[in-house]
Amino acid sequence: MRRGSAVPAEGVDSRAMPVRSGWTPRRGRGSLQRPLHSSTVSPSSRMPSRIIAVSRAVSRALLTLVMAGHALVAQASRVERTVDVAGNYLYGNNDQLILSARAGISARDTLYGFRVESRYLIGVSGTNGVRRMDRRSWLVAGSLDRRPEDRHSQFILASVEQSFELRINSRINAGAGYKYLIDCDTTYQLDASAAIVGEWSSLPPTTALGAGAGVQRSQLMRFSNRLRFRNQFTDKMNLDHVTLIRPQIDDWSNFLGSSQTSVGYLLSSRTSLRLTFQNDYDSQSRSRGARSNHNGQMLVGAAATF
Repeated sequence: MRRGSAVPAEGVDSRAMPVRSGWTPRRGRGSLQRPLHSSTVSPSSRMPSRIIAVSRAVSRALLTLVMAGHALVAQASRVERTVDVAGNYLYGNNDQLILSARAGISARDTLYGFRVESRYLIGVSGTNGVRRMDRRSWLVAGSLDRRPEDRHSQFILASVEQSFELRINSRINAGAGYKYLIDCDTTYQLDASAAIVGEWSSLPPTTALGAGAGVQRSQLMRFSNRLRFRNQFTDKMNLDHVTLIRPQIDDWSNFLGSSQTSVGYLLSSRTSLRLTFQNDYDSQSRSRGARSNHNGQMLVGAAATF
C-alpha cells in the first residue's frame, strides 16, 4: 500500500445537540420519530446541561481513543505519521485559491489498530479586486480497530467537524461498527464496513424559519456504510478510493455522503505527489442557506510519511 495515503477515517469518514424544550416522547412502542430531539435556541441562551453532558461524553470518547493510541504507538509493530499539503489555483475573470492541510498518525499490530487524523481546508475567491471566503472546514477524527488484519473486525469511532460551505456550525459523531475484508493481497485491498453512529449537530436556521430563528440543535442516529479500495499499480503509482454513505435511521431522505479518490506517485520512500478528487454531500445544506448540497474540489499536493 502507498505509505503516503491519508484515507478519511470511518465516521468520519463524516459528521446534533439536544435540548429539553420541544422534546416529544414516542407515541407507541416500536414507533420511530425523526430527530430524537429538536428545537430552536436563541444565540444568547445558555447552553443546556444535556448538551454539556453530550460534549463531555464525546470528549471522553476522543480522550480514550488518544490514550489507547498512545499506548499502542509505544508497542505497535507498525507506526506511520503522515502530513500532506495540497491546493488549487484558478485565475482570470474569477480568481480562486483553495488550500488544504492534513496530518495523521496510525499504529497497528495483530491485536489493535489505531488512527487519529485532522484536516483543514480554506478557499478564497475574488472578482475585480473584491475577495470573499467561499470555503472553510476542519475535521478531527479517530478510530480504534480490534484485530484489524483479520477478515472480520470491530471498531469504535468518534469525530468533530465544522463546515462553512455546507452550513454546519459543529457536528459530533460517535459510534461502533463491523468491518469485513472482502479481498486483499500484497498490491490491493477491498473492504466494507457498517456502523451505527450517534450525531449531535449545531446548525444555522433553515431558510424557511429565517435568520432570526436562532441556532438549530438536534440529536439523531445514522447508519454509516463505507466501501474502501486500494491498489498499488506499480512500485511508484497507487490509487485509493473511499465512499461513505450515512442515512438517518428513521428518515432516509436526510443523508450524508462522501467520496474521495486519490492517485499518488512516489518520489522517494517517504515523499509522494498526489492528485485528489473529493466530493461531500449533505441533503439538508440548501435548506440551511448553502448554494448547493454538494461540495467538491480537485487538489494537487505533496505528502510525506515518517
